[in-house]
Amino acid sequence: VRAAVLGGRSLGLGLLLLLAAAALEVKRPRGVSLQNRHFYEENIPFTCLDGSKTIPFHEVNDDYCDCKDGSDEPGTSACPNGSYHCSNAGHRSEYIPSSHVNDGICDCCDTTDEYNSGATCLNTCKEQGRKERETLQKMAEMAKEGFKLKQQLIEDAKKNREEKQLKLAELQKEKANWEIQVESLRILKEAAEKPEQEAKEMHKNAWDEVQAAHNLEKNKAKAAETFKELDDNEDGFITMNEIQTHAELDSDGDGVVSEQEAETLLGGASHVDVASFQEVVWAGIQDKYKSEAVTETPIVPVEGGADSSREVDHEDHRKDEDEEDYGEGQDDGVGDDDSEDDGEEEEEEEEEDGAGEDYYKNRQSYV
Repeated sequence: VRAAVLGGRSLGLGLLLLLAAAALEVKRPRGVSLQNRHFYEENIPFTCLDGSKTIPFHEVNDDYCDCKDGSDEPGTSACPNGSYHCSNAGHRSEYIPSSHVNDGICDCCDTTDEYNSGATCLNTCKEQGRKERETLQKMAEMAKEGFKLKQQLIEDAKKNREEKQLKLAELQKEKANWEIQVESLRILKEAAEKPEQEAKEMHKNAWDEVQAAHNLEKNKAKAAETFKELDDNEDGFITMNEIQTHAELDSDGDGVVSEQEAETLLGGASHVDVASFQEVVWAGIQDKYKSEAVTETPIVPVEGGADSSREVDHEDHRKDEDEEDYGEGQDDGVGDDDSEDDGEEEEEEEEEDGAGEDYYKNRQSYV
């Protein structure tokens, strides 16, 4: 803003200087500007502007260069390093090299640089001044319009910024309210889910206890069955000799269970009862022990002779009758025996599951 104001002031000041230069013409030596006029006082010795020399005033512009800086010849071309000031009344003044003075070419719009060359020059300062003033006026108007536009843009930007700040404040307030609601709902959700989670955890723990108890009972039953198998003399005790009959219990890999190994397996005792076997021995041998229970297939002896042949024929006849009965009964239901076997297996599994469920129910009523 300040730059725009200063620019407008500068343009206005330039216009005023042009008008003043057109209306005022102060007497001074040729080629001297108004700013340096006080250095060139008549009837007073002239001192070079660089201070190198002082000469009589009548030697100024005598077409002989006396000063090193060329300041004693402002209106001639005697000094190569001098400069000539064009007043250019009606237009802006300017400096030209002193070598351009009286060279036959019009450099100043007021034609003062060709005062003794005989060149025909036209004074175009007023026309140039008018054109420049118009240009400056247009520039001043453009600067003024630009300043107005800038002010308008600044106001619009301030307004938009204020609106956005208000909108941001509203959104932040809404965000805070939503966060409070979300936190409240989270607390309610956790409070509602807590009993359910506690109930699930309680039921899970109870079911784990039921399963553990059921597995423990099965393990005890397996231990009791193994005890019976090892107790060869059925005296209610398992001795080292009875342990030694099972080579799979060998610990050193020699294929034989020594007395020391048997004693170690029995927990340092020579014999154990069923309770000690379940508590001490069973855990150490259950992974190695191989049950002696083997399903044996009965062998029917076949003897030679007519009686044997008749018995075989009789058996073949019975098989044929059974096959006929089976063929006739296919439509009535195939696989009844298998169904009965499957039913028995399912009943056994249901009994085991029922036992677990009964234990679980008892546990739940206790809890």
